[in-house]
Amino acid sequence: MKKLTYLKIFLVVVFLGGILASGAVFGLVYKYYKELPDISTLIEDYSPSIPTTVYDRKGRVIDVISREKREVAKFREIPQNVKNAFLAIEDKQFYSHHGIHFKRLLGAVIANVRSGSAAQGASSFTQQLARNAFLSHEKSIARKIKEALITFEIERKYTKDEIFEKYLNEIYFGAGAYGVRTAAEQFYRKDISQINLAEAALLAGIPNRPETYNPTRKLNNSLKRMKLILSEMYKDGMISEEEYNKALNHKFYNEGKLPKGFVMDEDTTIVYNKRSEVEYNVPDFSGLVEKFLVEKFDEDLVYTGGLKVYTTLDLDIQKIAKETFDNYSFFKKEGREDLQGGMVTVDPNNGYVISLVAGKNFKDGGFNRATMAKRQMGSSFKPFLYFTALQNGYELNSVIEDRYLQYGKWIPKNYGNRYNKNLTLLTALDRSVNTVSIQLLDKVGISTVKRNIAKLDPNLKIPDDLTASLGSFENTPLQHALNYSVFANGGYKVSPVIVTSVIDKYGNTLYEELPKKEKIYDSLDTSLITYMLKSSVIFGSSSRATVYDTNKKRIEQGGKTGTTNENRTLWFAGITPNYVTTIYIGYDNNAPIVGDVSGGNGVAPLWAQYYQKLVDNNLYDTKVKFSFLDNYLKNGDLVMQTLALNTGLKLDKGRDFVIRKGKLELERDDKYSNGIAGVFEKAGYKTKSDEAKENSFKEVDQIENEKNSTLPSQENKVQNSGTNDSLFQRLLGN
Repeated sequence: MKKLTYLKIFLVVVFLGGILASGAVFGLVYKYYKELPDISTLIEDYSPSIPTTVYDRKGRVIDVISREKREVAKFREIPQNVKNAFLAIEDKQFYSHHGIHFKRLLGAVIANVRSGSAAQGASSFTQQLARNAFLSHEKSIARKIKEALITFEIERKYTKDEIFEKYLNEIYFGAGAYGVRTAAEQFYRKDISQINLAEAALLAGIPNRPETYNPTRKLNNSLKRMKLILSEMYKDGMISEEEYNKALNHKFYNEGKLPKGFVMDEDTTIVYNKRSEVEYNVPDFSGLVEKFLVEKFDEDLVYTGGLKVYTTLDLDIQKIAKETFDNYSFFKKEGREDLQGGMVTVDPNNGYVISLVAGKNFKDGGFNRATMAKRQMGSSFKPFLYFTALQNGYELNSVIEDRYLQYGKWIPKNYGNRYNKNLTLLTALDRSVNTVSIQLLDKVGISTVKRNIAKLDPNLKIPDDLTASLGSFENTPLQHALNYSVFANGGYKVSPVIVTSVIDKYGNTLYEELPKKEKIYDSLDTSLITYMLKSSVIFGSSSRATVYDTNKKRIEQGGKTGTTNENRTLWFAGITPNYVTTIYIGYDNNAPIVGDVSGGNGVAPLWAQYYQKLVDNNLYDTKVKFSFLDNYLKNGDLVMQTLALNTGLKLDKGRDFVIRKGKLELERDDKYSNGIAGVFEKAGYKTKSDEAKENSFKEVDQIENEKNSTLPSQENKVQNSGTNDSLFQRLLGN
């Protein structure tokens, strides 16, 4: 057998070399043989290149990652007419030769000698497979010798049907389509098993010159070659005269050139323009998936291994996110054409990335602002400061004076340069008061805040100065959303997930990602800041982010705006029980945004538009609540109390505060309504005018005092009321 094989190789190279001496020929054969890898291994390991398909969380295709587009068909799935059409035009003697058709080869050699180069081929199916799968397409003697060596090894290793199947799955049809199944889907939008004789003949004619016989652009050329193939099939007895005539009369129309009054029937085929498998292009997200796969697996496996990749993306939500962001009116105002930004939505319960906008009108390969842009957070960081304060003895009704501050040359200011005197923490966060945040950080301690936040985000570089209270440091939208998730899930840290599983072409699971969720904060403490974020949307600077259900009622939501120095970056971070979404807007060069803009009027409305569309399109469950907060209110660990906004004391017509069970406020605000005189009056002290008025009733008072001597005095009542946290004490910084 070996002797026969080497004789064939010898004959081939003699023909190829023409007048070359046989010794020299064997030298060339050996030289090129040594340049090849182990041929047996090469053939054994071969399989057609299959693209990796990426799916969203509902199983819809969002991307196809490949060096080429190919869907593999089994030999039994391919109609006999398709096989016969290729045999008739490409390799009539395929089942009788041993890899090379010597008669056709001789003709090609003569033509090549006359032209002085390897200008004409005479390739069998096996030769074409050897060339397409393992070699370049250069026209040279060296390539032909290597092709012959691989061809004989293929013929030795596989049956004819196996070779034919590999050939039909390997050949190129133009327009990025490889293999007969891909071609049938692309040109006819049919599975290969469903195509008729005429369609089969037209397909078989394309690989000879894909550009010349591409039916989407040169249908007439395709039809001429189809008729030639049908004629050869009829001559070879592959089809009957009736079948031949019916196929000749079959009509083909281009998708964009259908005649007026066109009616589709079994004798008509529409040739479609190239159509992507991808339902909706998502370069913002699929680029991250591709990077993940390349880092996790071998590149050949990623691009040619036919992987099925299941992700966390929700295509419906992504569409709305992308369209809402790109069409946001804020970007369209004069002078803001170059404004950019990023937006990301995560599930706070598992870290799944649900939607991601990498930038306005983002293109594949661009700078992904949702994951890579590091921007100062401004006031959107304040909830983490307030949260730390709540963990360290402060309550929503704790009071801090909103006043003028100066630290050396640094004179921090509030928005609008306004000061409000005394403010509760709830009110201060509602209004995003800078001076309160600065004092709060000073009282709590920078080191305390840094240690606390490091449990959540150890990579966050918080400075060792009071500017940290105003979010003077950077984070990405994705990480910011993950950090805010603790306020939506009751204190759990989550890690980002974009890929949930990877399945190979055989159905084996190569990778599976389980959510990483870690309890790092007490849910009771978390409930307090969650309530404050809810308040910010209802009463505070985040009100423009308000979203309504179909009954025009507010959905369960919270959030915080952020505006950095000179309006360089505008933020909104919003939470719901289902999702957390963070958005920033700013120039890529970090230039100031001109005008009276803030996170409240610049970004909060975008957040609202996005979620309102989700609600209106039934993509958001409006009935869900922050269950951890509701549970604490139901079991009494947290209590609603109506208090004054500025003093934090009981008031009949104040605001609802959430207070820990053991920290309920007992003092009333009206105790201090008349200023300092009112305080003394409530405490039992008398002014001179009061004493004058009471002189005439001294006897009566003495009698009454004697009657009530067993009761505590009014002064003692105040002292024993259970309230040792007076307004004065809280103003002094308790």
